Amino acid sequence: MKKAFTIIELIFVIVALGILAMVALPRLAGSKEDAEIARVKAEIAAIRSAIQTHRGANLLKQNGRGYPDDLTARRIEEITNGTKLSRKYWSVNEAGNELTVTIAGRTATFTYDSTTGRFACQNTDPLCRKIEN
Repeated sequence: MKKAFTIIELIFVIVALGILAMVALPRLAGSKEDAEIARVKAEIAAIRSAIQTHRGANLLKQNGRGYPDDLTARRIEEITNGTKLSRKYWSVNEAGNELTVTIAGRTATFTYDSTTGRFACQNTDPLCRKIEN
């Protein structure tokens, strides 16, 4: 007599796997968003650090106020020694004073003030709070 699984046993296993998938998928989706936020946080930290480094270098050379005039994609790459913002998440306005990040369909806008070197999130969206914390 040949041993094999019955159709009932197979259906039971398929249902059990379906239940496990329903529990696991929402957790994995949250993990992806958390990873995207972590990447954006790292990019923001690199930009802020580069702004201060640029200022320090210009003050040592006695070149004006020191802060970069704008934060266009090219300027960011220049002052951070090659860091490129992910086009998947970031968009930069033409003047280079407003950067918008989009993660999971939500946006947060960062503004740059070249007189103070301040680069901060301006809206009260929960995404902005997640990124800044």
